Amino acid sequence: MERKIVFLDIDGVLQPLDSQNRFEYCHGEIEKSPMLAIYKSLEKKFGIDYSVYKQWDVAAVLFDWDKVAVSLLKLILNLTGSKIVVSSDWRLGGIKLMKDFFTLHDLDKYFIDVTRAGESFFAEKVGLPKIDSKFSAELKARHKREHGEKAYLHWRTIEIFDWLNRNPDVKKWVAIDDMDLEGIGPNFVRTRDSLNEIDAEKCIRILSSRFKQKGK
Repeated sequence: MERKIVFLDIDGVLQPLDSQNRFEYCHGEIEKSPMLAIYKSLEKKFGIDYSVYKQWDVAAVLFDWDKVAVSLLKLILNLTGSKIVVSSDWRLGGIKLMKDFFTLHDLDKYFIDVTRAGESFFAEKVGLPKIDSKFSAELKARHKREHGEKAYLHWRTIEIFDWLNRNPDVKKWVAIDDMDLEGIGPNFVRTRDSLNEIDAEKCIRILSSRFKQKGK
């Protein structure tokens, strides 16, 4: 059975950029915050100590991730048999953090990996393996040959293609992001605030289609 992958951004996809609900639950010191009771409730329910994470981050996952967007993502994953590889900067908190956060929305069973951070601004600040510089240079050179010397590859596009290069068994994939990922091609679905039904339909069509996908 072929593997299918959803490269997932979070801000502007699952979490609308203007959503600020988390601040209703976070009040400075954790001892004075409603999050203290929420931490205890979550540990009882999931067996995970969420107090090791910043209260604003946990509250964002609980109260700012859009319920419709999360449901649509599950629909995409279930209908196409796809798994999640996180391309969002949220991954810089580590794989355990991502898995624990996804658990809050029953998405952990779909999560398998994160992209490397070798091309991003945060590359020097995290422990993720770096992208092979030879691969990155060859990818950029090929893109310029095909699209002209001024053609640009977004750093997140390179990180996604790096993951695909290291996982050649993946035949179908889609990248969901609110940024314009230059160079990603027909595998890209750009959201405007959060994942909606039209976006979900595009993702399902891409993951179910027979066209040769870029990067393969």
